[in-house]
Amino acid sequence: MTLRGLARACLVLTACLHSAAPCQERPSSLEELQTAIQEALDEVGYGSAGVALVSKDRTIWAAGVGIAEPGTQRQADENTYWRVGSISKSFVGLAALILEERGRLRLTDTVADLLPEVEIRNTWEDEVPVRLVHLLEHTAGLDDLRPKDYASNDPTPLSLLDGLSLIRGSLYCRWPPGLHFSYSNAGPAIAAYIVQKSAGRQFEEFIADEIFEPLRMTGASLLLTDNIEARLAAGYDGGGELVPYHHIGVRPSGALNATPVQMANFVRMLLNRGRLDGRQLVSQESIERMERSDTTLSAPLLPDQGYGIGNASWSQNGFVFRGHNGGMPGYQSWYGYLPEHGLGFCMMVSASNPTLVSGVFRLVSEYLIRNVEKPSAPTLTEMPPDIVQWTGYYRPITPRNESARYAQRLIGVCRIWRMGEGLIASLPGRDIEFHPAGDQVFKRKLRPMTTLAFVEGPDGTRYVQGEIGNLRKVSAAVVWFERIVAGLAGLLMLSSPIWAIAWAPLKLVGKLEGRPVAVRIWPLLAVMTLVTATAVIGMTLQGTSSRPLVNEVGQPSLAALSFVVLSWVYVLLSVVGLTCSLRSDPQRVGRFAHLHSIAVSSACLAAATYFLYYRAIGFPPW
Repeated sequence: MTLRGLARACLVLTACLHSAAPCQERPSSLEELQTAIQEALDEVGYGSAGVALVSKDRTIWAAGVGIAEPGTQRQADENTYWRVGSISKSFVGLAALILEERGRLRLTDTVADLLPEVEIRNTWEDEVPVRLVHLLEHTAGLDDLRPKDYASNDPTPLSLLDGLSLIRGSLYCRWPPGLHFSYSNAGPAIAAYIVQKSAGRQFEEFIADEIFEPLRMTGASLLLTDNIEARLAAGYDGGGELVPYHHIGVRPSGALNATPVQMANFVRMLLNRGRLDGRQLVSQESIERMERSDTTLSAPLLPDQGYGIGNASWSQNGFVFRGHNGGMPGYQSWYGYLPEHGLGFCMMVSASNPTLVSGVFRLVSEYLIRNVEKPSAPTLTEMPPDIVQWTGYYRPITPRNESARYAQRLIGVCRIWRMGEGLIASLPGRDIEFHPAGDQVFKRKLRPMTTLAFVEGPDGTRYVQGEIGNLRKVSAAVVWFERIVAGLAGLLMLSSPIWAIAWAPLKLVGKLEGRPVAVRIWPLLAVMTLVTATAVIGMTLQGTSSRPLVNEVGQPSLAALSFVVLSWVYVLLSVVGLTCSLRSDPQRVGRFAHLHSIAVSSACLAAATYFLYYRAIGFPPW
């Protein structure tokens, strides 16, 4: 499943494009395009790619490039299967829209009424219940899957209900539904079970009969069938090692296997507003609803930007694309289309190599629009007179994984300030310039769509939403107080091993005779234990995709167990260190040593309290 939030698709895409090696000459023919893709594969030495270019009327080109199976040297072609990951969510959304047209359900139906057997913990259920549309638009506030959920790899297909039971730890609302976008693989999985229950047949059977067959995608599946296994492109990690097939517990969120020819038909259906070669699958209104986000605070202000029903938007080279991306271990994929121009593409790469993926993406997408006139950018407007009330500091409030909140709270703060006739959003490591495009909405100067909006919540809280995420306005005093406290704590903890370089040799040569050193050792041990625990996870991050990080921390592995144990040892040492420091005699241990030990131990204990509060340490991730 995708490893990046689709709400930030344009940011991810921009990063990918910058990381790609520049192409000296853009392909001007399909033969040159295929050659350029093959050269990109040859440069890394592994992987294959599936590509299709389409118009409303036909599939312009569908092909496979590279070696699909290294053992047999099987060449990839247009009928080779690739894993398309979170693109699966587009089919969940389409299935829900089909049933809505048939009167079997409504997007506004509450999940509690549709699925009383599936509990979503929602503090605001009486006032703001979770609805089907919230699941499909990722606005229910659900946490994303946890490492143990991703680590699940049972080849025996789980039922959808068993899959939901597996991820029950993520089924709770972190804020009232319908306020903010936050990508979660849990939502579409629940929506798929709603489709299954409303249709009265297995979800896989429903989409096979009602979507795949009409779109001539027969053979595409969320399951690893014999046909797919025989024709699947081998996946590789970023280092070129083969990646085994991973069976996920929530198949509707990311397990689809499809070919370029099949995905080409899907994109053509979207371009033709629900019709493929004379056969109407859904109405034009349903496709337009699929492309529209309705359930965030900023949805009325940002008609182009946002995540609809399994369908996102991004801007590239002056064009606004719709589509979705997806990823699984060893695979990355995209589909995109231009509704106004009647053109689209899909691409799948069997390698978790960002440079390769972004290079192929650039080649394919830029070839698609090479002869299309770029639309004119929206007209900029004057700066709103009340803009000063919206400038200031903003804190991110919707981490995709709740386990990351402790870090985002400190390092994700954004400062928004006016510079001339524009706004500067100062994010960690970069500044983005925005210009007014209407009342409370802003855009990048050369981009075709508005991507930033200032909005108020039901309680009057001020937020900024859009391509930089969802952030709540906070006072500068709070921001700087937390920064100063965190900075002092970090410096104090860092000073302990540095000072040990000075006093440890003196102790060894007997220069500290008669001075107790336990008061110095306890805080030093606490700091070194935290460093060791962090290093355990850091070294685990170096693992390959054949045994990815989620397998290491999502199960009671040696690394995961070590981290949990070391976390509690760190907490214990922090308490012991502070107790020992407070009880020590300043005259015997030395006044500086006494005060320094109290300060370092206090910093360690403060950090431990913060980490424990946000469950960043001490709690098993499996």
